[in-house]
Amino acid sequence: MQGLANFAAAVGQIFQILLPTFCYIAALTLFLFAGWGFWRQSQPDNPFRGKPWIPIVSLLFCGVFASFDRFLTLANRSGGSAVTVNLVAGLSSYSAPSTDNMLGSTPADTVINVVQIFQLFFQAFGAMMAFAAMYGLWAVMRGTSRRTPGGCLVQFVFSVMLINVLTISQWVVSFFT
Repeated sequence: MQGLANFAAAVGQIFQILLPTFCYIAALTLFLFAGWGFWRQSQPDNPFRGKPWIPIVSLLFCGVFASFDRFLTLANRSGGSAVTVNLVAGLSSYSAPSTDNMLGSTPADTVINVVQIFQLFFQAFGAMMAFAAMYGLWAVMRGTSRRTPGGCLVQFVFSVMLINVLTISQWVVSFFT
């Protein structure tokens, strides 16, 4: 079990490294796209004829991706959580918890212990899926995806719930005990 916990921690750290990279690349790309979109609206062959909001929305999404950790913290606070998201903290100092005392005195304690062991993976994966939801919403707004904005919202809500996996699991355990 310790090998699985170490593997999950390593995958979580990879997500922690890739997420800020993806966020800043998306922010830079959307900023350049917004500038190009504003310039193209003054041209006779405007590709955004009928969709004049696309450069403005891309500038808004640029801000969301540039400050994605504060955006996720705000979403967590709106859900009543105390989790503060920081995209670059703890990359080198994290080590997987020991699985020696994983079994608790009750099944509820065991579930909470397992969630605590894999918490880094759940939080990093939740943040990555929140990024995918926001990028999917950008594709919907641009008209290049057949998803719906509601589907992106549901994905984002469940991603925030995954970031708060310990709080959610404690609530579920208390509900069933």
